[in-house]
Amino acid sequence: MFNRPLHKQPFPLPEGITLPEHAQLPFENVYHSPGENAAIRFFDPNSKEDLFAVRAILQSKQVKKWMDDTRQVSESEYREWAGTESDTSFLFAIHDSRKTDPEETKFLRGFIYFYSEREEKFRVRRMEKQGFLQTALGQRYVLEVSFAARPLQDGPESGSGLMSSALRQSCLQVKMLLDSPQKPVVELFAMVDVENMGGQRTLEASGFEKKGQMKYDWDSPVESYLYFLNWELLQNKIRQKLLASLPVQESNHAV
Repeated sequence: MFNRPLHKQPFPLPEGITLPEHAQLPFENVYHSPGENAAIRFFDPNSKEDLFAVRAILQSKQVKKWMDDTRQVSESEYREWAGTESDTSFLFAIHDSRKTDPEETKFLRGFIYFYSEREEKFRVRRMEKQGFLQTALGQRYVLEVSFAARPLQDGPESGSGLMSSALRQSCLQVKMLLDSPQKPVVELFAMVDVENMGGQRTLEASGFEKKGQMKYDWDSPVESYLYFLNWELLQNKIRQKLLASLPVQESNHAV
């Protein structure tokens, strides 16, 4: 298992407001903010179920349409990917927290991956040259994010808010996991095809803002939209979801 545990501290609420008890999810080391449709956890590198879910996601038609590398993942590749623990690699599994049946809740619905490898570092340098990103003066992490949903047996589900819910919570987790006494700057970005409207809606519902267009690789034939996370906007969106989940009288008091 991924050795670093997820942060469990509750999202801060206005003074005098407390959260009601909510049902426990059938997982260990899972994070769920009340009001959110999704729950997230780290992938288990030793889980056959997680491996099969990743394969199903990468082989779906919708994912193949928008992602470059969707080849069959071997068991050893999956173990290396899901078992990597570093400050530049975070792989989250997505579950639907609205399900009341534990077996339905356990069904893995997608993944969110934050990463910074050789190609991403080159990408960041091009962002700096083109004015999308300032040159770092202190400690900084710049991670790219990709996400993909698992299609259901009766077809892909759209408009449920599940992916944006998971992305909001995953971004918050990355921020907390990278926190240190040095208070490093954490920049999260995504690049999405101009025709991928679903991906753009997910990013915007998660607090990402469109900053312009740029080629994904220096030799890409077309430009993609470049998004950066606005941390204040993310915090506001999570807080709104949380307050909306409170009983009516408490929610009114909070306003």
